[in-house]
Amino acid sequence: MAQLIIEPKKGKDGQIEYIVNYHDKKSDNSFTITITTDLNEAMEKLKATLDDEVQAMLQKK
Repeated sequence: MAQLIIEPKKGKDGQIEYIVNYHDKKSDNSFTITITTDLNEAMEKLKATLDDEVQAMLQKK
């Protein structure tokens, strides 16, 4: 089963930064999405990246 981790960290300027990590153990596919200070932006980037990954997997079939 794939793991999705959104990890908040305190940035240099005191703001919270979100690091989004995805790891699919079955296919050994993993990636990290750009750090952002906006959780909504992190979720949008994650959604776009996952949509791209699904399309890439469908094209391989």
